[in-house]
Amino acid sequence: MSQISINTATVDDIVHKAWNNVIKKIENGHPLSSEKNLIFLFAIALFEIVGSSVIVDFESQCYDDLDGESKYLDLLFYNDNAFKVAVEFKLPKRSKNGGSNQTQTRQAIYRDIARLNYLKNDLFVNGACYFLMGVNEDAYLNKGNYIYNVDYQVHHEHYVDSNNMLTVSKLSLTGCDFKFNWKMIKPLLGGKYVRDGQYAWLDPIKV
Repeated sequence: MSQISINTATVDDIVHKAWNNVIKKIENGHPLSSEKNLIFLFAIALFEIVGSSVIVDFESQCYDDLDGESKYLDLLFYNDNAFKVAVEFKLPKRSKNGGSNQTQTRQAIYRDIARLNYLKNDLFVNGACYFLMGVNEDAYLNKGNYIYNVDYQVHHEHYVDSNNMLTVSKLSLTGCDFKFNWKMIKPLLGGKYVRDGQYAWLDPIKV
């Protein structure tokens, strides 16, 4: 099997291909029980694309200097120590008993992006950082009338520019720009969006 070097020129294509392969597998019926299951499927996709040279580290302890309960990065991968790739995942799921606590999850999404921004500016200056997400709850796709965490918007086509003054968990997002582009969704009359599959999937956000 041919090996692909993970570097600045190849990493975007690798991440997008792996993510699309995972989405296709799940939408074709592969079970998805949890966020950890999603991370594992992505790691398998990396091996299929990059080859056996890829090194994958689950829950790497990258956040020792940050406040918060979790000090662990969801996934780290590389095949050259000079260029490492950090990935955070989110998979909030509506259960039979109700929603996924969107208020707290929206804040957690921004916290993950802020933590990746910290890594990109500190430990991974020469690497790359991505945020990946899937949802089976349409509320994430649409702008809501929020009372809490109103700054942490994740609806379709919401854009955060680099001049933002956002902070989360004492981490600033100033200088970081990103957009929430959801795929496998369809519009309804009135401007609302709903899933057009089992899940809606976020285009990879590169930090």
